[in-house]
Amino acid sequence: MPRLLVASLQTVVAGAFLVGLYAQLVVIPTSAADQVELFPPYAPIRVPLVAAAIAFVACGQLALVGLGMLLRRASRGTVFQPSALTGANVVVGATAAATVVTAAVFAYVTVADIPSPTDGMEVIGLWLGTAAAVVAGTAAVLLLFAGRHLLVKAIGLRTELDGVV
Repeated sequence: MPRLLVASLQTVVAGAFLVGLYAQLVVIPTSAADQVELFPPYAPIRVPLVAAAIAFVACGQLALVGLGMLLRRASRGTVFQPSALTGANVVVGATAAATVVTAAVFAYVTVADIPSPTDGMEVIGLWLGTAAAVVAGTAAVLLLFAGRHLLVKAIGLRTELDGVV
């Protein structure tokens, strides 16, 4: 893989990681506080939803770390070695964890009595949005797992080829 491309992708990954950190420390808590200030009945649901949002972003950051590991291997030409599975496992695990966090938010929204400043459509939208995100997250985990399985097969073939040569 060309060094310039790898360096560019690593810069994007590092930037995305820092944006996620800023979101966890500033954007999410501040936005939640602003919403509670605008509509005080949101106060009881602020902490669980902020915690879930921060956990979700942390899962994304963990996936970025795994992607960075894979990018480093790609630049060295060592993608098809057994130790490369660590990066793939991190990405799959982080995506699965993010899906679990989303499923927890879906369950919370389903059972919680969330107040509405208007007619309740935003609560229905949150419920439907989290349901769709759980389905999409599950599909993403399955696709990533299939990609990981292909990587395992490619590593096996590479090891077999190295034994022949």
